[in-house]
Amino acid sequence: KQDERQANHLILQRRHVAIIPEYHPKQHKPVVHPQRAKVVGPSGEEIHVDAWGRIKVRFLFTRAEDHSHDSGAGSNDNDTDSAWVDVLTPWAGEGYGMRLHPRIDEMVVIDFFDGDIDRPFVLGRIHEGQRHPAQFDQVGQLPETKVLSGIKTKEYKGTGYNQLRFNDTTGQISSQLHSSHGASQLNLGKLSHPKKSADSAERGEGFELRTDQWGALRAGQGLLISTYAQSQATGQHLESSAAKQQLNNSCDNSQVLSEVAKNQQTDPIQSVEQLKAFAAHLEQDIAKFNQALLLLSSPDGIGLSTAQDIHLCANGQINQTAGSSINVSTQSDFIAHAHGKISALAIQGGIKAVSAKEKIEIAAHNNAISVLARLGIDIQSTEDKIILRSKKGIELYGGTSSLKVDEKIELKTPAQIELKAAQHAFLKGEKAQFVLSALPITDLKPNDLVVEYLHSDGQPVQGAPFEVLFMDGTRQKGKLDEHGKAVLKNVPQGKVVIQYGEDQNDQTFKPSPNDDWFKALE
Repeated sequence: KQDERQANHLILQRRHVAIIPEYHPKQHKPVVHPQRAKVVGPSGEEIHVDAWGRIKVRFLFTRAEDHSHDSGAGSNDNDTDSAWVDVLTPWAGEGYGMRLHPRIDEMVVIDFFDGDIDRPFVLGRIHEGQRHPAQFDQVGQLPETKVLSGIKTKEYKGTGYNQLRFNDTTGQISSQLHSSHGASQLNLGKLSHPKKSADSAERGEGFELRTDQWGALRAGQGLLISTYAQSQATGQHLESSAAKQQLNNSCDNSQVLSEVAKNQQTDPIQSVEQLKAFAAHLEQDIAKFNQALLLLSSPDGIGLSTAQDIHLCANGQINQTAGSSINVSTQSDFIAHAHGKISALAIQGGIKAVSAKEKIEIAAHNNAISVLARLGIDIQSTEDKIILRSKKGIELYGGTSSLKVDEKIELKTPAQIELKAAQHAFLKGEKAQFVLSALPITDLKPNDLVVEYLHSDGQPVQGAPFEVLFMDGTRQKGKLDEHGKAVLKNVPQGKVVIQYGEDQNDQTFKPSPNDDWFKALE
């Protein structure tokens, strides 16, 4: 037999001494798995986070009787129940990323880094049985609305909400960005009413930007609103060649009419160059605006409608051109004012002005009226008379004869005068009496005062003296003209008191028995 050698190694423990297994607190930790927890925070709060977006939670397995030694911390349902816990988020950069804070009373799932029970983090959130999943538009429930997906928030300490909703219903696909305040929405795609069930009624196609409150559409470099089609968004987003072509055509047409106006010795269109400049700012090749323009363009028409007023205002020119007619109608008055001149030219069809009921008034307040015609001038009154009045006289010329009416009547002709009448009566001379219409005063300045004095029948008080007392105690005297008017220049502001004398057209003015009219008034 071969010899064998054996050895034994023994660890001996003294009798009556307890054996304790080796334990290292950082190495011998229990294996942990994902846990459910409830988000907690101070009383009265809905969202409780720190500067890093961490939250506090209460684990569902905690019991109040197990935490009584520490004032219940861990089972109080408030911010004393845990340390701050990180929240997993799909995107976390320096000052950017995604931020969706878990809110108090929401249920979260807690996991642990490397299975370390001392390194918890929020993995996500679950609804569980107590809370329904997101209810878009506050209507409908799963599974009937399973084709809807997106994000819906809740107003902090309120009942409002914001939502980004995607509707993937077959043949009814759409998306919506919505704030419940004022029902402010951007709707895109095949629009439909909110889904209460699997089906919902359609309400249009395309896009809708709407609100019950106020809206503003602002673009600092320019804005194009167009109904010209651009299939599948294949072109430039500011492509406006059709609008530019139409503007250029309108400019050419206006230029032609303007040249005709010059030849007819009337005013050309002043805005042709401005229209050219506007069209030039629309760059066709690179589809951009060279200025901050607002362009409205449509192949089939543009309509403006309101139950109240429409106001158009421009510091420069307002141009209206039409390939056909420009029609204006109103159920009340049509009033046009121009600080400069008003000029109208009809090349072919003539100009017609008709008043169906009231009279037509034409006046030149500070100059003359000129009427010129290549052919005849016909003035008729079918049921009354024609009156010609002039302060200095009336002159008629025809052929080689003339008639002049002023202080005397002068008739000239190199040929025969024929007077045909059943009788001829030559009576004593008599001065003709007539009143010329008063013209308004047009050269007034802000501090000028117009004084006007009329009889009860509306006739002017002619030549009457007057005196005006102003609030600062100063006075001015004057005399009314033949129209019962006078203008005082650059007078003090405030109320005035006026004393008039007698009409000088009827009798000589008699001085007032009082030397001071205003003492008598007192």
